[in-house]
Amino acid sequence: MNSAKPKLQKSTRTLLWLLLDIFLVNAAVIIAQIFRYSTNVSYEYFSIYIRLAPAMTLIFILSFWFFDFYKTMWQYASASDILRIAITTLIASLLTYAFSIIANSFVRPQNLFRMHRMIYLLMWITSMILIGGSRLVYRFVVTKEPLALLKSGQSNVRRVMVVGAGWAGASVVHDLQRGSYGNSVPVIIVDDDTARTGSRLSGVPVVRGSGNILKLASDFSIDDIIIAIATPKGDLKPLIEKCLSTGCRVRKVGHLQDVGSNANTSSTLRDLNINDLLGRPEEQLDMTQVAAFFHDKTVLISGGGGSIGSELCRKLLNFAPKRIVLYDISENYMYDLFSELRLQYPGNLSDKLILCVGSVRDTNRLDEVFALYQPEILLHAAAHKHVPLMEDCPAQAVKNNVFGTYLTAKAAIKHGVKRFVLISTDKAVNPTNVMGTTKRLAEIVIEALNTEGTTEFTAVRFGNVLGSHGSVVPLFEQQIRAGGPLTLTHPDIIRYFMTIPEAASLVLQAASIAKGGELFVLDMGQPVKIRELAEQMIQLYAPANGKKIEIQYVGLRPGEKLYEELLLAGEGIAKTEKEKIFVANPEVVDIAVMENMLAELQTCIDTSGNMLSCLHRLVPTFKEADAVNQKVSSENQAEQSTLQAGA
Repeated sequence: MNSAKPKLQKSTRTLLWLLLDIFLVNAAVIIAQIFRYSTNVSYEYFSIYIRLAPAMTLIFILSFWFFDFYKTMWQYASASDILRIAITTLIASLLTYAFSIIANSFVRPQNLFRMHRMIYLLMWITSMILIGGSRLVYRFVVTKEPLALLKSGQSNVRRVMVVGAGWAGASVVHDLQRGSYGNSVPVIIVDDDTARTGSRLSGVPVVRGSGNILKLASDFSIDDIIIAIATPKGDLKPLIEKCLSTGCRVRKVGHLQDVGSNANTSSTLRDLNINDLLGRPEEQLDMTQVAAFFHDKTVLISGGGGSIGSELCRKLLNFAPKRIVLYDISENYMYDLFSELRLQYPGNLSDKLILCVGSVRDTNRLDEVFALYQPEILLHAAAHKHVPLMEDCPAQAVKNNVFGTYLTAKAAIKHGVKRFVLISTDKAVNPTNVMGTTKRLAEIVIEALNTEGTTEFTAVRFGNVLGSHGSVVPLFEQQIRAGGPLTLTHPDIIRYFMTIPEAASLVLQAASIAKGGELFVLDMGQPVKIRELAEQMIQLYAPANGKKIEIQYVGLRPGEKLYEELLLAGEGIAKTEKEKIFVANPEVVDIAVMENMLAELQTCIDTSGNMLSCLHRLVPTFKEADAVNQKVSSENQAEQSTLQAGA
């Protein structure tokens, strides 16, 4: 019953367009005759039109039908549709002219079907104007675009600044004028291209001055800003910061492939997120080699329910592996991930994705899982990562991060795993905490084991991951939405950041090009001052009631240092075939030396010895955080004093 209604409406709409076109085509010929004969059309000439009208009308309607006039959504008509109308009416006029010549050849010497040649030209022009005009009028009536300029003066209308006058900006302006964004209207477009500035786009002035966003927003009483730059030539972060400083709501156009389609651009607009604030580019990495490497392989992910492990699983499912085995001590995280993916992959997901509860410290469970599923590739993401908690229980960090890695690696060698990839961290470089030190020891373990057996061992080192469990970003957002205060450890602290999807993609790329023994370092971009990040997040997420969010400094946490590094002295760095992946030259410890280190750690655990002293002894680069931070603070103060003296 209900499904018949849209069909009936569509049929009725098509019939109305047919009737209107029949009328307009005949009106076009009559108007053409009036123009040709200066309003004095004799009965002789008019009778030729009467005899020709049925065939002419049929030719035009069939031409319109052939060119899909009655399937087009004219409320979204564009310049290409107007061009299509011009071409179609020209073809129909030429066919009518050809028909009149052929028909008249049968009645010679009488002229019963052929009008003056000038009338066919005028008929094309007038039919094009009438048919095209009817579609534009329909679009304006449906979308109410002519009211856009009138609406801009109303008090309850959201006044919008569009940044970018390219095709993405034009799409946004048209959507605004059609009412796709509710009661909003474009009042100004900002673009620094001199070829565009000073002109108008759909009646909206285009001005130069992206560096003067704050003043323009004030002068034009702007409520919302839309960044419509689908193909940025550089980093958009400075522009985004200027837009946020206005206090307006800021949105931006999404990915290039999402824009310019037949769909409304409104579906591709999104609010700014933390990735925009950090300047992480929205780019799609080439995963062709990754897809080929993981295709039809059995992949085991330890720590598979964690932030990185679960994202690795999501991405791997797109590459048609034979199966993915998630191995994690937390059944809750794995179950949540499986429930999420079951909605995305409604088939028998349990055949493709295997959940195994177990610890990387349990040799028997590792042997059981490896023997049952025979993984070919192992992505080792299992670890204790929370810095302050590991300061309180260093022995647990050693058991999980060091011995857990060793036992998992030995199981990989025993069961013939082809490639083992350790997920490491920048905190392993000149560590000032237990977590970073144990991850450095894990790197030493797998570099040493690379010489034993046929398994190819490699490590991937990167910095903080946005949105991961325990990350500062979701904590800041939670505090801001709760009304503050926002707690920050130190005003000078800086960190490297990367999004979870980007990190997972780069880890998979590194895994696909590894040959064994490498220490890959991911391109983390520029380090971010956490204080500036906090201030920008306040601008982005602050409540609409205008309540000021305070920042409170609570002091550095145990083991936390002011900055992070990606390389140890002497490691060096070289490019790989992948643009954002580099390879370091790690120090390789002899396997016997590595096993002696493990034996010393085990003795310390068994005798409840001083684990911190043991770690300092085994990893000479492990320094106390207070000493490192004090040195950095002194250097920063000296630099500030020098700058002030120079000023």
